[in-house]
Amino acid sequence: MGKEQKIVLVTGAANGIGLTITEYLTQKGDHVIATDIDEKALNELKGRENISTLLLDITNLQSIKDAKEKILEISEGIDGLVNNAGLFVGGPLIEVSEKKMQKIIDVNVIGTYKVTKALYPLILARKGRIINIGSEAGRIAFPLNGPYSMSKFALEAFSDALRREVMFQGIKVVHLQAGAIKTDLLEKIYCTYAEDIDIEKTMFRNLIEQVIVTCEKELEKGSDPKHVAKAVYKALHKKRVKARYKVKNHKTRRLLEFLPTSIIDYAIMKMLK
Repeated sequence: MGKEQKIVLVTGAANGIGLTITEYLTQKGDHVIATDIDEKALNELKGRENISTLLLDITNLQSIKDAKEKILEISEGIDGLVNNAGLFVGGPLIEVSEKKMQKIIDVNVIGTYKVTKALYPLILARKGRIINIGSEAGRIAFPLNGPYSMSKFALEAFSDALRREVMFQGIKVVHLQAGAIKTDLLEKIYCTYAEDIDIEKTMFRNLIEQVIVTCEKELEKGSDPKHVAKAVYKALHKKRVKARYKVKNHKTRRLLEFLPTSIIDYAIMKMLK
């Protein structure tokens, strides 16, 4: 007998990792409520088997409220919430604009919080699970990656605090710590450093040039997003799940997590000098 079909809401479902998650879950027989702010990309999913689409801006409370009402027309609850929607902002912390910093926190942190809070009654109704798509950048912060790391460190804390609260109601929260995944987002990271930063005006020209070289290597070695999709499916269907899963993390960066701060700083200095 096959696994029971689950109703799963995925944010940022029309592009990148979210799209791969959506396609994989539906192929496995689950029903996905695919949400995204990108209406054009979302329209490409309409009519597909086991997919319902909803336009959703996770930073807008009215948009979330409207989506919740439409979800209730489909089901009295959901078996899974996959908080995947996010964006990247990089650059020197003392040079990045306040507007960009506010935006990444609004989307990656506050937006995730708003959606989870609003939809929690639907999750509780079916004893569902909450899966947050994090990053290895949420465990160790590298130069020029500050804004993104700040948001992903916050998501780590959100996952931990939420898990330790809702476990008393029988709800599981799983945090996926993804490494470099080959999607449009990975290309946007490269473009941020290579094109968006004014190399003539920055105080960190040499550092930026070194990081660009590193990003080029990441583009070549990025992992298939299907690895994340498989981890999501496992987190939704496996009876016993871990609080955190590392998905294709870089071996060296994974090692750095356990070293003293002074050694990490020295290694980064030698690597990027």
